[in-house]
Amino acid sequence: MACQLHNTANQRLFSRDSCRLDSMSGQSLASPAFLGLEGLHVFITGAASGIGKQAVREFLDQGCKVTALDIQTWEVSDIQGEPYPRLHILKGDITDEESVRSSIAQASKRFGPINVLIANAGITDESKDYPIWELPVETWDQMYRVNVRGTFLTIKHFLRAARESQQTLGKELDNLAIVVTGSETGKFGQEGHAEYASGKAGLQYGLVRSVKNEIVRLNSKARINAVAPGWVDTPLIEGRLDDPKEMWAEAQATVPLKKVARPEDVARTMAFLASHRAAGHISGQCLSVDGGMEGRLIWKESEAAKEDQISHSESRIVQPIPRCVSKPKKNKIRIAVSIDLDAVSGWLGTGKPYFPSFNDLQRLTKLLQQSGQHPDNILADYSSGFFAAKVGVPRLLRMLKKLGLADRCTWFIPGHSAESFPKEVQEVVKSGCEIGLHGYAHEGAYQLTVEQERDVLTRCIDIATKLTGKKPVGYRAPLYQLRESTLDLLEEYGFEYGKFLPFHPDNAPLFFSDPTSQKKTDASLTDHDCHPFFAPKRPPLQPINFSLPASSWMHPIPPTTEDRRPLVCVPCNWYMEDMTPMQFLPHTHNSHGYTDVRVVENLWRDRFLWIRENEDEPIFPVLMHPDTSGMAHVIGMLERLLTWLKGWGDEVEFCQTGEIARWFRERELENSGSS
Repeated sequence: MACQLHNTANQRLFSRDSCRLDSMSGQSLASPAFLGLEGLHVFITGAASGIGKQAVREFLDQGCKVTALDIQTWEVSDIQGEPYPRLHILKGDITDEESVRSSIAQASKRFGPINVLIANAGITDESKDYPIWELPVETWDQMYRVNVRGTFLTIKHFLRAARESQQTLGKELDNLAIVVTGSETGKFGQEGHAEYASGKAGLQYGLVRSVKNEIVRLNSKARINAVAPGWVDTPLIEGRLDDPKEMWAEAQATVPLKKVARPEDVARTMAFLASHRAAGHISGQCLSVDGGMEGRLIWKESEAAKEDQISHSESRIVQPIPRCVSKPKKNKIRIAVSIDLDAVSGWLGTGKPYFPSFNDLQRLTKLLQQSGQHPDNILADYSSGFFAAKVGVPRLLRMLKKLGLADRCTWFIPGHSAESFPKEVQEVVKSGCEIGLHGYAHEGAYQLTVEQERDVLTRCIDIATKLTGKKPVGYRAPLYQLRESTLDLLEEYGFEYGKFLPFHPDNAPLFFSDPTSQKKTDASLTDHDCHPFFAPKRPPLQPINFSLPASSWMHPIPPTTEDRRPLVCVPCNWYMEDMTPMQFLPHTHNSHGYTDVRVVENLWRDRFLWIRENEDEPIFPVLMHPDTSGMAHVIGMLERLLTWLKGWGDEVEFCQTGEIARWFRERELENSGSS
């Protein structure tokens, strides 16, 4: 994927290593049988360039399946016949990590695991020559962003995909090889282009020689090498060497073969280095394709006679680089996938699913307690609850089993759902997942008396215990509504954790104490979106009565102690779930339901990427409902997201919610013991 710069009066893109070639003439002279590449999947970046396009042709001639990636939209009109079904053209940007990851995922889905990576994409701009003291930072950054960062990202995600494929297959991939396009400028330097030469040197020597020692830990026969072209004959250099003196100075005076290379010279070298059969004992090397170049002319004849006026700065003592640098701590993101199996209970218990104002709370509570439902609910509303249990649950189970995550998640099941849909719930239990409580009929705590809360909790504990053979330890508050009495009951009955939204229905925030602040005289109280926390003991927060004089309600939150409950709170909120944006609820004024799933998918991905970079050992909750995620247009997005999360390999761990609670508790006890 060559990052092309448009030709203008001020800036002209010129690439001596990855130039465009309009025709793809020239058949491969290497026998497919000799190299043993036939049937392998080759991924080529910078495929629209001269060298890249010829590499596509070369590997097709070798009988390979080829995925060709470039930032430009391009076509290969002169490749006809049998090779065409083995060619997959993609558009992508190697400087964008998600673009690289998704491109490799698309390639693997099309042709299966990738065996060979040709990391060919790169740019250079020779419209201007800059001495280092005048080199614009923007030019340096752009060159390194494409040539160095882009190559790093490509290699990183190629090897991630290889690791995942090997784990799935249960064996090593055949002929796992990487070929990086370097440059002879990385060997000899290039006056006026330190940004290009230094980047290529870092790739073909520092990166290649480092990765060769790492890649064998992933695959015992894996190899990485580089090819370093000199001048390559492509349309972009037409006229550049027409002057005999220029030709002599640039391409003949120091080149024994006295000629420039053809794109096929480089492409065939790539094929050789990619072949385990031909180059299976070659790794960490940079193979020059420069006609035997011995060096570059530093001075022209007219300049050589001039007096050397270069001044040498005084030497000074420089502190050496430390011989040992400690490795940074590797971050681990624990992913908590959970499903609320509300089914019909969501309509029976909650009725009109919205958060009432404090003034409406008594009226709504009386209505719900008397009727058990909202008067606007109709048969069609209840039907969506049956869809959730009968259709959504089987779909989600199949998807989770397909991804190997069925036993790595937690289902929160209301007692009403467990008793009304025993067959479907039993299939959930068989999957090996964790089962947590979620009320009986999706009733909110503020709809009940404390006595009713106790009766509901004991009944649901009994249902779950009979269902699974063990007492449940986890609880999610229906509609995330809980009050202090709920926490008291959960603590009394020995629950290990709860999942709550950090807001009361009256919009007063529910705060949780920070277990790391025990030594402080004033407790630091907060909630969090990606870290567990212990629930505090505190009196209820009272809403403001604005009908009273202002002096009566202008006061801060009452001071509290640092006492904490043993109950671990695993955070969850509306931004972490599917139903709020992607399900139409007919009796809710701000209901969405028609939101493009990609909006939510990107929101979740952005949240993951941010906490990955900025938080230490965070958790990443993903909450689903069979009503919503079971719908045909939503479940595909969830599968994409979970597959993408799995693609982060060792950086992520899918955990049941109870496992996260126990990990957090043990970590906090360990930290408190050592402090």
